[in-house]
Amino acid sequence: MSFIKSALLCLTFLPFLINVSLAQSSEKGLPFIDYYAPSDYRAGSFNFNVIRDSLGIYYFSNDDGVLVYNGVDWNLIKITKEKSVFWLQQDTQGVIYVGSDGEFGYLTASANGKLNYVSLMDKIDSKYHDFGTVWEVACSSKEVVFRSKKYIFRLRDEQVKVFHAGDQEFDVAFTVRDTIYTRQVGEGLMYLKGDELIPKKGGEYFTNMKVNVFLPYEDKLLVASRYNGLFLLDQDGSVEVFKTEADDFLKTYKIYHGCITYDGYYAMAAYTKGVAIIDKNGKLVDMLDENSGLIDFQYLFVGMFDPNNLWIANGVGTSKVKIQSPLSYFDERRGLKDVGTDVIRYKGNVYATTLRGLYKMELMEFGAHFVPFNPEDYNEVFSLGEIDDKMLIGTQKGLVTYDNKIFEFLDTERLHYAEVSKDESEIFVGLGEVGMGVYYKDNDQFELTRLEGFTEPIKKIEQIGDKIVFISKYGTLGVVSHRVTSNTHYLKLEESYEVGNASIIACGDKILVVCREKWYYLDNSGELSKPQPLALSNPASKILQAVLIADEKMWISYQNHQRINYNELVEINNGTMETTGIAFGSSFHVNASFADKDSVLWFVGDEGVVRYDQKIPVTGEVGQFKCHIGEMIWGKDSLIFENGFNVDPVELPYDQTDIRFSFFTDEVNANEERNFQYYLVGRDDGWSEWTHETKKDYTGLSAGEYIFHVRSKNAVNQISEADAYHFYVNRPWYRSKFAVIAYVAGILVLIYVLFRIRTASLEQAKQKLEYLVSKRTAEVEEQKRDLETQRLILQNANDTKNQLFSIIGHDLRSPLNSLQGLTDLIQHYQEEEETQMVDEMVEHMAESVKRLRHLLDNLLTWALNQSGNFKVNPELIKVDYFLNEIISILKESAKTKNIDLKLTGASGCLINADKNSLSTVIRNLINNAIKFSNENSEIDVNYSCDHEKTTILISDQGVGIPKDKLDEIFELTHSTYGTNNEKGTGLGLVLVSEFVALNDGVIDVTSEPGKGTTFTLTFPNK
Repeated sequence: MSFIKSALLCLTFLPFLINVSLAQSSEKGLPFIDYYAPSDYRAGSFNFNVIRDSLGIYYFSNDDGVLVYNGVDWNLIKITKEKSVFWLQQDTQGVIYVGSDGEFGYLTASANGKLNYVSLMDKIDSKYHDFGTVWEVACSSKEVVFRSKKYIFRLRDEQVKVFHAGDQEFDVAFTVRDTIYTRQVGEGLMYLKGDELIPKKGGEYFTNMKVNVFLPYEDKLLVASRYNGLFLLDQDGSVEVFKTEADDFLKTYKIYHGCITYDGYYAMAAYTKGVAIIDKNGKLVDMLDENSGLIDFQYLFVGMFDPNNLWIANGVGTSKVKIQSPLSYFDERRGLKDVGTDVIRYKGNVYATTLRGLYKMELMEFGAHFVPFNPEDYNEVFSLGEIDDKMLIGTQKGLVTYDNKIFEFLDTERLHYAEVSKDESEIFVGLGEVGMGVYYKDNDQFELTRLEGFTEPIKKIEQIGDKIVFISKYGTLGVVSHRVTSNTHYLKLEESYEVGNASIIACGDKILVVCREKWYYLDNSGELSKPQPLALSNPASKILQAVLIADEKMWISYQNHQRINYNELVEINNGTMETTGIAFGSSFHVNASFADKDSVLWFVGDEGVVRYDQKIPVTGEVGQFKCHIGEMIWGKDSLIFENGFNVDPVELPYDQTDIRFSFFTDEVNANEERNFQYYLVGRDDGWSEWTHETKKDYTGLSAGEYIFHVRSKNAVNQISEADAYHFYVNRPWYRSKFAVIAYVAGILVLIYVLFRIRTASLEQAKQKLEYLVSKRTAEVEEQKRDLETQRLILQNANDTKNQLFSIIGHDLRSPLNSLQGLTDLIQHYQEEEETQMVDEMVEHMAESVKRLRHLLDNLLTWALNQSGNFKVNPELIKVDYFLNEIISILKESAKTKNIDLKLTGASGCLINADKNSLSTVIRNLINNAIKFSNENSEIDVNYSCDHEKTTILISDQGVGIPKDKLDEIFELTHSTYGTNNEKGTGLGLVLVSEFVALNDGVIDVTSEPGKGTTFTLTFPNK
């Protein structure tokens, strides 16, 4: 179809539509045809047959495979080895079977609805694989037949039985009344019954006659022979020739396929010419061929799946012909050239005008066409009317009349519009390019009067009473009065309104003004009524034309916001405009319309003329249609489902939520006027605006539950049943139910932990406070104890001081007193000159000085240690050399008492200690041993060591120490006299104890009175 992609959409219950069948109409134009070229579906040019499923999806057997078309999108299903497909057929269960070149099988849907081919070749023995091509597939309620020339393969209960043609061929397979028929060359017609091919009674008539079609005819069988025409085979086996008005056509151009139309006619495809439609009486009802707008090349198939459309498959695509439509059209193929401007019926003939001139309709064998009817070149012709029994023609060169014989100019004023008044005494015109005027008849002459000051192009002019009403192309509604003064006519613009794009219609004593969103009445006074809402099935953006067909019943031509043009019948009841449910869409701009006799309307537009026969209804009820979700694609190319397949709800990952829905409708009459509306529950706030788009994309969907709804609307605002699909977007793991439970549990745990921490903090603060209080109390107690200790230390120090002073006073005084006494004796003995006594006294004096010096050394060392100024400098000391050195010094003291001082021990022992302090310790201990040892006794100094310690033992055989005195020996006391009354210092063992401790050593003492004493020194090996 070249310029109008439209379909009549009407309700069959309208009272003025009568139930008539398709009839030959001499004034019919071209049928509306949707042509699908190979460039549209992008596959092979040859289509061999067409079928339609319950969803309204079409399937085509094609050179390249199986074509699938849902009215929006084309898809190609390839079969084994990408072979050509020659036939498709659907059984009662909806399974589509495929016949191909050396292959046959069926289509099956996967889990997502994607159709795939399944071969049945594995069900037959390889010896039958030489069958060539499966040319037809026929289905009954019990079985499926695949027909090749050599074999017929019968599929029943998943088993395949093979019927062999022998030396002959099978040349057809058709299903009639649930029985599958075929013809075997040399045998005649046969039918399948059980596991046998049974000869059809009377079928031998066609033994040597090639048959292409079997169709039911009442209780008979209509048999179409490719070369011999049509025959009727009765149940009793009698055969009669079915004579038709198309016999010559069918025999000449060879019958290839046929079908029954919805109204019971027979459509026969002639291989090399076209399609003949005949009734049961053999009358040729219509002829579809190249003159009808079809592509003239190999008519291979004809089929009808709805009340309006006949599908024709051929070698260069497929056509859908609206044979039941009340619409037909005339364009350049039917003689009209350029933009159409007006149409009229004058004296029984139809005339049309275009910008190329005047045309007259002439009848053909089927339909009609227009031929040029200009006596001369009028340039552009704008309008037609009737005045004084003549046709009035408004042209660019002026007004012309035609009386069915002669053309005559009334005036040569350039015009762009002309309209005759009701009484035919005036002609209202649009002048030149802009302006308005009136021709008044005076003495059989027409004189022009102009409306001064008005400079807009006229769209339409109507008359009401004595007023002239016009609407300009710029939206100005004007009311003009006429008066005559001194035989001179004057026009005056009484009222003007800016109403936008509109049209006007004379309705009785009023003018109806139709605007984009409202309508008014304009009466003779020039006043507009209150606006009333415009009742159209689609929102109008532009009002093109309006034509009255009955009292307050009119057709309105308008354009919507998508620039799609509609023509809709409305009526006004009790001041309210109502839709009637009758409308059709078109792709051309309506410039004029004309209500003809016998319920015929003519619409003139940019690309020709449309004829609308209101007597012909659509046999199927409009409005009972559905919208389907064709496919859902996730991500870039992941198919969730297609072909309207019903699948369970899917769950999409939260981070990949880009999806696309495509949708289609099974409204067979819908093309450009088809609209869709969608609503994604969970995302959208409500239904979308109506749109022609057939796809909808969604991105970035959040986690949750969704339901996608879609529905469609046709030209008369009827809304289909909606389709819906349920799906989910999964929550991310951190938003899952388990995660939420974990979060809640975590929060509770956190609260508990915080509570415990807070409680612990308070408890800790309490404990800290208690600790601080306790500490402060302890510190106070400690301070108290320290004070007491300090007091005791001071007391002890004071006692020590007193004792020290007592010791010093006693021990220091004694040597001094001795020295004083000795000096007195020396002086006395010198005076007496007793030299021997003097020497003895000097010896005693030296001993006293020695004891005094030893006392002072100990006293100074102890005082230095007590002041904290004694420095300990540890060093490794070889024990044997160290002890031997000290013993060698003290041997002289031991000799005075004839004491044997022995040193024993293992070599190599070391002590890490301060040498001076350790020397003081050893010297004091050995001196004490000498002091308290008896004459002629022994003192043993022994040392030993291991990896942990070094031990020094100093043992004597002296007087010993009583047990009750052992705990006091390291305290500051008065010195004790030795075995020879030797005087001590009283500080020796005190220094020993303190200096051993300074060198990290330990001193121990064991003693037994009368037997001796042993001091043990132990030092760690560091």
